[in-house]
Amino acid sequence: MLVLLDTNFIVACMQNKVNLREQLERQGPTIKFTVLGRVLEEIDFLPMKERKLARLFLASYKPELVPAVGVTDDQLISHAKKSGSAVATLDSGLKKRLKREGVPIITLAQTRVVFSEDSDA
Repeated sequence: MLVLLDTNFIVACMQNKVNLREQLERQGPTIKFTVLGRVLEEIDFLPMKERKLARLFLASYKPELVPAVGVTDDQLISHAKKSGSAVATLDSGLKKRLKREGVPIITLAQTRVVFSEDSDA
């Protein structure tokens, strides 16, 4: 499974001590994480505490970096459609757009990862 990570999801996983890899492996044994260059740029503008959490997450999960320019949400949708990735996000506006585009969504319900292949998240 290919998982494209959004900034808010990365921070929330660390704040809530969510073992993302362990929970997603229930969906399939091979999980590949990806992060867009735009997401890395957003992380640089987070408050210091959240920035440190996000960097710890990235160091631990070692996602593939994909260069991207433009509006982050647009790039997440575009890359997800091209690569067949699910998008991990907590952003309600982005989730609505992903649902319209038929892109699988991964979100959190407290410390539980919720995967919606039919994009009903």
